[in-house]
Amino acid sequence: MNFLPKLWNYIKKISLAVAIIVAIAVGGRIAYLYDVSKKPEVVADQLIVEGDNALNMGRYADAERIFEAELKSNGQNQQAAWGLRLAQIRQLLSQSGFKYAIDSLYQENPDDAYVNLFLGEFYAANDQPDKAIQHYNQAIEQNTKLAEAHYDLSRLYNQQGNLGTAKVESLKAIDISPTPKYRNNLAAVYFKQHYYEEAIREYGINKEYPLSSLESAKIYWQLKYLSQAQSYQKQALEWLDDETVMMKPENQEAWYFEMPTGKVIELVKLDEKKSYAYYCLSASLYLQGDKAKAETEVQKLLDLKVARLADIKALLTADLDALAQANGSFSEQIDAYKQLYL
Repeated sequence: MNFLPKLWNYIKKISLAVAIIVAIAVGGRIAYLYDVSKKPEVVADQLIVEGDNALNMGRYADAERIFEAELKSNGQNQQAAWGLRLAQIRQLLSQSGFKYAIDSLYQENPDDAYVNLFLGEFYAANDQPDKAIQHYNQAIEQNTKLAEAHYDLSRLYNQQGNLGTAKVESLKAIDISPTPKYRNNLAAVYFKQHYYEEAIREYGINKEYPLSSLESAKIYWQLKYLSQAQSYQKQALEWLDDETVMMKPENQEAWYFEMPTGKVIELVKLDEKKSYAYYCLSASLYLQGDKAKAETEVQKLLDLKVARLADIKALLTADLDALAQANGSFSEQIDAYKQLYL
């Protein structure tokens, strides 16, 4: 009769062990689910997000590459196909067929922020600022992360002499995406306002960005600090010669310069950027009386044999004319330099 109590005790022990195991398993599952709930969700279309970010910052070659990568793995992705069309068409801005291409996109989707941005850029390039501003503002309403629209507005207001509003729009672009291009634009506004200290500070934030160094040098020209200007120009050339530095996305972008006539000159290729930097350094050396070294730097740029040398000469001519206007003491040297090399 002692057999039944022993069996009963055995069953209770087994049941208790099973209950503990189940409790541990359930508790572990609950803990796992809790941890999972705390983790950020994985973005389903990561490449789409990256492509849109590139479009928002005006990096159209990057956007094209990203959307092409998405379409290779998912050829039916309509968002990627649309993004690719946008990126490819924007790179035709300076060509005659751009307006027809962008109008076709507008017919398909008039509410697309990028389409309105591109229309704004077309009208800005064709001296229709009111239409440009209308499309820029519409693009911003449709996409609040579109930093490039604020940047374009800033440039347009700068050209119109509305420097206060240009500064506001530039700050908005930086707030969305603090890239060197946008900081460089804000510094250019400060430069135009003669807020030299603020301009140099903004240029200085941009590390390994040759354009900011060259722009800083222009300020030191006007302040008659030629040795400082020369140092910044040499730094720019060191970065331009550094393949790792120049592979950064911001250094793949074009450099834009507004001419006194309202024309905009852009330098796209590395050799064009180097040629401009050599010219700037040459001018600094000449103004300091070192004509031999000035000649050496000019020869370096001539050895590059860039196709658009006339545009680069026009850029430096405008820079030197601005310097002569700001500091008449340099006028004779500038005239002599221009006769020799420009």
